[in-house]
Formats: sequence, structure tokens, C-alpha cells
Amino acid sequence: METKVIAAIVIALIIGVFIGYVINIPKIQQLEAELKELEKAAGIVPELKKQIENLKSENEELKSKLAKYTKSYVEEIKKRGKLIVGTSADWPPFEYIEDGNYMGIDIRIAQKIAEKLGVELEIKDMKFAALIEALKTGMVDMVIADMTPTAEREKVVDFSVPYYFSKGHAVLVLKESAIDSVEDLYGKKVGVQLGTTQEEWAKENLKGKAEIVSYNKVYPEMVMVLMRGDVSAILVGDIVGGVLTSKFPELKIAFYVGGSSVGAAVAVAEGAEDLKYVINSVIQELIETGEMDKIFEEEIAKWMIKE
Repeated sequence: METKVIAAIVIALIIGVFIGYVINIPKIQQLEAELKELEKAAGIVPELKKQIENLKSENEELKSKLAKYTKSYVEEIKKRGKLIVGTSADWPPFEYIEDGNYMGIDIRIAQKIAEKLGVELEIKDMKFAALIEALKTGMVDMVIADMTPTAEREKVVDFSVPYYFSKGHAVLVLKESAIDSVEDLYGKKVGVQLGTTQEEWAKENLKGKAEIVSYNKVYPEMVMVLMRGDVSAILVGDIVGGVLTSKFPELKIAFYVGGSSVGAAVAVAEGAEDLKYVINSVIQELIETGEMDKIFEEEIAKWMIKE
């Protein structure tokens, strides 16, 4: 009898455990599903953190860009008491050094802009290829260096209205040279200034056909290598080419390349709208009054008669 009772109790316990197990299966499955969701969510956390950091970075970048357009560049210059201008003083008659002083067309235009702002003019002379970076980093307020406002440059800086137009790049050769076409440059050494539109043209049109040699300075460096015969031709701006051939009778302009285009404009930092407005108003006034033509004529004549 006791054995039967014990057996019944054991069977009842087993049945109870089985029923309990069956009843708990949905709960277990629910818990397992919830656990998987938690594990999935935990995997998303690092990605969410990364997205948050990216958004913060983008926000800081937007704030920085917005600051460019909300700050007053003119007010900052006036408070400082001087206009800091970047140039490359190796490009007569636009900019050059004489007796320790900066001279040329661009220097005179820069002086007019400084006068309009009511401040002194400070010139920072550097390699042409370094000018855009100097402007981007705030080392200078503006750049005036016979700089052509190309699409590539306008990605990172702004430009004023142009203050002259060009008929193309001048190809300078020795007087006795037979070079008179682009094809005649093939297989020869051609000198250009680093970072200029002349260098861009040469790389686009002469790469693989001629040896392109880049120099930091046009005068005297490029002029001297041409006269020595180290290169067969040099590419310079049309006005600079005219001045150099007038000053050095042993040189001539063989032809022009690149076609007519905007000659030069003043470069300013992105968002420097108030400064650009002042610069544009000075350029417009100089052109309308005829003073711009006078500056060009005087500076070209002045440099051509120098010994």
C-alpha cells in the first residue's frame, strides 16, 4: 500500500513538473526573444555612438563655415589698423622688389584698397604656390598677385571682379628660335612658374610631349634659364611677356596659347563679403575714372626702362 502511494506521488510530481515545463515554454521563448533583441540593441550602440560623433563633427564644421559669413572682416582689419596682403614679388610689372620696396601694378591697387579702408598696407611676400593656403589659414587678408580666378581656386577662396583681361599665355623664346607653334614645343624643355595657370595649361596640353620644368620665380630665374638655353621656351602672362621682351631684346613672344580670358582678380577668404565689396568698389572706381589704365601704363613703362 505504501509503495503504491509513493509511486502515485512520484508520478504526480513528474506530471506536475512536465505540466510546469510545458506551461513555461512560451515564457522561455519570450525571454529568449527578448534576450536576442537586447543583444541586437547592444550591437547597435557602438554604431549609434559613431553616428552621434559624426553629427557633432558636422555640426562643428557647419558652425565654422557659418562663422566665416557672419564675422566682419572689414571691422577686424580696421581694428588692427593694417591690411595684410599676400603677393609673390617676382612678376614684374605686377609685383617686384626695388631697393627693398615692393613695387608694381598690384601693389598700387592694394595701396588704393588700404586707403579706402583707412588703414596701413602690409605686404607679405611668398612663393606663388603658397598664397591660397596663406589666405585660407588667415595669414593674409587678401591676395593680389596677377592671379586668375579659376574654377579650382574658387572651390576654396572667393574673388573680386577682374581688374584686367588677358589675351592668353605668352610663349617666350630666344629671338633666333624657330619655335612658332605648340607642336614645335614637343620634345623640348618648357619652363613655367609653380602654381600658375601657365603651369596648369602646360600640364594639360604638353604632358608626355614636352618636358615641363616648374620654377618658383619668373624673374630672374625663368628668364635666366631661357637665356642660357636650359629651356627652349617659358610660359608667362601676356602683359609680363610683353614687358620682358621689351626689356630683353634677345627674347620674343613666339605665340599665345590658352585663348583670351579673365586676366586677374583679388582673392579673399570664403565669406569675406564685406571686404570683397570694398575691393570691388575700388576696382570699379579705378576702371571708371581711367586710373586703372594709367597705373598699368605707368608701371609697364617704368619697369621697361630699368637697367
